[in-house]
Amino acid sequence: DGAIGQMMEKVWLSPHKERSKTAPEWATTGKPPTRERNIITSLELDSDNQEKFNQKLLDKYNVIRENEVRFEEFQCDDAEYLFVAYGTSARICQKSVQIARSEGIKVGLLRAITLFPFPSKRISELADKVKLILSVEMSAGQMVEDVLLSVNGKIPVFHYGKMGGVVPTPDEVVTFLKSKIIGG
Repeated sequence: DGAIGQMMEKVWLSPHKERSKTAPEWATTGKPPTRERNIITSLELDSDNQEKFNQKLLDKYNVIRENEVRFEEFQCDDAEYLFVAYGTSARICQKSVQIARSEGIKVGLLRAITLFPFPSKRISELADKVKLILSVEMSAGQMVEDVLLSVNGKIPVFHYGKMGGVVPTPDEVVTFLKSKIIGG
């Protein structure tokens, strides 16, 4: 993320944690020298075998969905509105939260760290507490579709995005949020 590399602010590094020497069961780690090479393919001409293979993949994805979702929340406890963002957009939204709160608008931020698996469950829970969600992206709105699926029509979801490397300012994000609060 080039924009993060250009930022000038304090950094707090957490203490170094010892890494696990064993990989998760789903990780691709190569082969031991004592084993023959595997041919990796999803082509299975026998329908019964293909169904078993697909079920094995689905089980693997479900384990990943359950155990590997990563996100951070910023001032969501009393939020009436919610930003959902990732990467540079999330950092911008963090400042937008501060600006909006200084103006009396209770907004929080859910920063998605993983996009797959997506934090759908937590977004759905937050949708029960807030009035609207604003998906902020530096794109045409790819993540907003996941947010919409997560919310499942409970509350309005809007997209605010810039493309082509244009970085939105915190004030622009707050102004857009205000327009949606007023205009619905």
